[in-house]
Amino acid sequence: MDHFKSQVLLILSEVPQGECIAYGELAKQAGFPSHARRVGFLMKNLPKDTKLPWHRVVNSQRKISFAENTDAYIRQRERLEQEGWTIVGNKLTVNELTNM
Repeated sequence: MDHFKSQVLLILSEVPQGECIAYGELAKQAGFPSHARRVGFLMKNLPKDTKLPWHRVVNSQRKISFAENTDAYIRQRERLEQEGWTIVGNKLTVNELTNM
């Protein structure tokens, strides 16, 4: 596994329940500040049965990046709602757990 991927997955594994991180912030914390799109590609290509909290990664406007009503969008929305997020359209608005 290359250094970029291992760093991103390590940081991702530490994002706590009820919190989210932007693609760019995840790239920055992994040491690759200009690689937000590469993070998105990595998230998109994780195995469907991954235990990593991929659903906690959103774009910088705190929106789900998948097109609304696609399978990936629905899976991410359901998981975020289970963690206390309220989502209007594709935007995360309230987190009942941490009041972000």
